[in-house]
Amino acid sequence: MPTAPLHALLARHGGAAGLAAAVRRGEVAAAEPVRAARERIAELDPSLHAFTRILEPTGPAAGGDSGLGLAGLPVAVKDNIDVAGTVTTLGRPPGERPPAARDAEAVARLRAAGAVIVGKTNLPELASLAVTVNAHYGDARNPWDRDRTAGGSSGGSAVAVASGMAAAALATDTGGSALIPAALTGVCGFRPTHGRIGLDGVTPLSPSMDTIGVIAEHPADIAAVLHVLEGRTGERQAAPGLRGLRVGVLTGWFQDEAADGVRARVDRAVRELVAAGASAGPAETPSAHRALRDARIIYRAETAASFADLVQPGRSYAPAVEARLTNPHGPADLARARAFREAWRAELLAAFADADVLVAATTPITAPRLDASEEATTALIRHAYPFCLAGVPALSVPAGFDGGLPVGLMLVAPPGEDHRLLALGADCHDAGLFTHRDT
Repeated sequence: MPTAPLHALLARHGGAAGLAAAVRRGEVAAAEPVRAARERIAELDPSLHAFTRILEPTGPAAGGDSGLGLAGLPVAVKDNIDVAGTVTTLGRPPGERPPAARDAEAVARLRAAGAVIVGKTNLPELASLAVTVNAHYGDARNPWDRDRTAGGSSGGSAVAVASGMAAAALATDTGGSALIPAALTGVCGFRPTHGRIGLDGVTPLSPSMDTIGVIAEHPADIAAVLHVLEGRTGERQAAPGLRGLRVGVLTGWFQDEAADGVRARVDRAVRELVAAGASAGPAETPSAHRALRDARIIYRAETAASFADLVQPGRSYAPAVEARLTNPHGPADLARARAFREAWRAELLAAFADADVLVAATTPITAPRLDASEEATTALIRHAYPFCLAGVPALSVPAGFDGGLPVGLMLVAPPGEDHRLLALGADCHDAGLFTHRDT
């Protein structure tokens, strides 16, 4: 995929924070990053379907204010997050809901930092699938192969970043919805510790697992956005570096259904970490299979309650939405799943006693075709969902290609270690790890 003008701008200035600094110093015209993004949107979005709506730039000029940490950066926002004056469609036709009265808290913070919202991004109806299929706005297509999915439910956000239509994008992540599309499209996706970022103005799906996520080209760009979303003004947390890093390689269940090429890319990434000074060993998480099962039980119960408030009588909805209007699990199943969540968190904390970071493939397969079976698309959630249940931070970074399609490496840290995780990802990028353009 050829380099986009916006990607070139970001690379020239060392990423999002560097580009914003160049805008503030007047080295880059305040309107230039947004112009590059909008030209790319006009060129590619008619075929990739990243957006549900393109927005006209609004707000004060971004140049000349040293306080604007994201000055002039074009940012996309998933269409289940409120942007003032714009309908939050949730992937439904725009006439069904009134425009949002005010920005979501996260959007307001981005604007206050100088970011420019360029559009609302595509998602499956009510963010209900791990692939972004949408009868109203078109299916979000993978920039690496347009016959393949970009994943979901934040597929539009990932496509916007991967194709140079935005410098960063807000996503949401309940069961891997930021991590999965980032992995499939060859960019970075981040899910923070649950509860770290406010969800005011975000349509709920499964509240005990819902988070805002961030998708960008590089971990340092995500860190710059996260800093703003948290309302921080101080120094960012540094990583301990790669030398001496203890890497726990998730084995067993996390490898059992991984495609050979995907597993090979993860093995190579681990070897590169060791060559850079880390140590690596197997990490045991024997309850991972149950974590996946119980996460889905909680999701179905909470989603049925959320959808009851969103679905309007007399209207038809996508099959995935209709299927989630009822909860197939009884109260006892839900109680057991919620009790297990605490045991699963304890199991992960025990694994972190011997590892600073856990690693696995973000998805066991590369991007399925748009017409793939439900079984193939269901496989996408397998690795991420257990960590969503636990509420720990996770980062997907590109780890090469298999058959010409991107492979994602998932890095998982203990709760609260979000900035250390992103700094580790940035260290890996700066050291040139996982950057092979192979087949």
